[in-house]
Amino acid sequence: MGKLNIIKRIANIIFHNKLNLLKDKITPKKFKNYSSDLKINEYNLKNQYEKVEKILEKYSDNPAKLIEYIEGAKTPIYVVNNAEKILLKIKEEQGFIMPKDGLEALYLNLVLNRKIKFNTKEMFVMDKNFSSYLFAYEFYKWYCYKTGTKGYEKETQIKFKKVFNYSDSSSMEELSYDDIIELKTAIKRDIEAINFVKNYSKKHQQSSKVYEKLKEGKCANI
Repeated sequence: MGKLNIIKRIANIIFHNKLNLLKDKITPKKFKNYSSDLKINEYNLKNQYEKVEKILEKYSDNPAKLIEYIEGAKTPIYVVNNAEKILLKIKEEQGFIMPKDGLEALYLNLVLNRKIKFNTKEMFVMDKNFSSYLFAYEFYKWYCYKTGTKGYEKETQIKFKKVFNYSDSSSMEELSYDDIIELKTAIKRDIEAINFVKNYSKKHQQSSKVYEKLKEGKCANI
């Protein structure tokens, strides 16, 4: 996938119909008092961007070290054939996968590790054709998760995926006030990740070559 596909991905995330539905539910006056709660979620975005960019730049000529960096944080990387089809069965997309429990974890363990286990750590799962720009997007999300950035909590991300992946908008009606605040934060963080990729890709047009080398690295185990 190239720039066209990442632009399509950005458009789908930002302009998806469910985002409009969620905005309608967030913005009424009765939720005004809850907007102040979002102040606790603020952080130095510029500083976060700079930290992630420095990591990617540091290993730009040595993708093996980038793999070591990720795996050194106890996050396995899997480069597999038919990754999209494998992940579709658990309604996931290629890239950064949050920790799993239960049947979803069992499925991933059986497919990726040929073992019976009902939990997994966070991981990267992708195929050899995965876009370098999307990898930067997924890496940014991974970094935010590992550093405890508000909005990347496991439960918040589960709710985020549930709302945006389901074609049935009835799940919107089940949201509590707290759910709405969490989702608003998650949406904000996702758009920040998208903006990071847009800015990074403009500055580093050669970064795709690095990622091609990274995909030749060995897959880690859970």
